[in-house]
Amino acid sequence: MPKQRITQEEILKTAFSLLRKEGLEKVNARTIANWIGCSVQPIYSYFSNMEELMNRLYDCAGQYLNEYVDANADKQHYFESIGKCHIFFAKEEKHLFRFLFLSPYTRVESLRDLYKKHGRADVTQIIQNSLGLSLSDAEELYTNMIIYTHGIACLIATDAANITYEEIHPKVYSAYLAFLSQLRKEKV
Repeated sequence: MPKQRITQEEILKTAFSLLRKEGLEKVNARTIANWIGCSVQPIYSYFSNMEELMNRLYDCAGQYLNEYVDANADKQHYFESIGKCHIFFAKEEKHLFRFLFLSPYTRVESLRDLYKKHGRADVTQIIQNSLGLSLSDAEELYTNMIIYTHGIACLIATDAANITYEEIHPKVYSAYLAFLSQLRKEKV
């Protein structure tokens, strides 16, 4: 095979930029090639099909989300700030949020899958240690909060609502207290 002038990294970076700016609907081999200024041939020499490229793009988007959270989370109030980051990410990176959480590439079959795919072990550990919960209870609380904040984030990412964080925060905190109270009642 002749040496490619276009690199796999360049294709992924271009697809990622296209996704961020234009959304999933615009991500296809022809548009990526046009953005790079080449034919589709280099794309298909690195990726056997668009599904493979999209799966790699999904991983890139997930890594970007993790970096976003790491850069924006408040280490003193880590668990609380993770939900806040999720909501802000939905507002600031609508196309990426939609791709990560509202597309067929999400591939979640259960709420347990949702936790496994999007939960963070460091957050679960903090919940467990700071609240004196078992691992399963910490995972349950975290999963419930993921679902709750995800619902708000979806409203924002889909432009169904333009809610301020000042309005959201008390509701999220009330949900947290209710979920925690329910967990503790179940143990009595």
